[in-house]
Amino acid sequence: MRKHSKSIKSKFTALENHFLNTFFSGIYISANEFITIGRKTGLQLGMNSRELLIKELLNKSDANGTLNQTAELLNTLIQERIDRYNALSRDYPNSGLQLSGLVQKANATKSLLTRESQRSPYE
Repeated sequence: MRKHSKSIKSKFTALENHFLNTFFSGIYISANEFITIGRKTGLQLGMNSRELLIKELLNKSDANGTLNQTAELLNTLIQERIDRYNALSRDYPNSGLQLSGLVQKANATKSLLTRESQRSPYE
């Protein structure tokens, strides 16, 4: 008989899964970039898998009251990627269709991040 461990479900599960799947987010954020963002908000994140880093970053910044700052830094990073996609589509016009899809997904990711970071704490 196996014991089932109770895992604590993060309130940012949808956002965490969104960041992990580049098909939906339109961007790839590396482990090092998550660690750098954490460092800028005063968090010391150890080198872990991207999945654990995303969970740690969002949950610890929420607990510390720096969630809005973390969201702003993530949105800045996402905007840099969007700007890069737009520059690439100007430089390589044949890639415009594919890159415009990534821009649309990245903008949706920014919206999701903003919405999730401004949720009511009573939900």
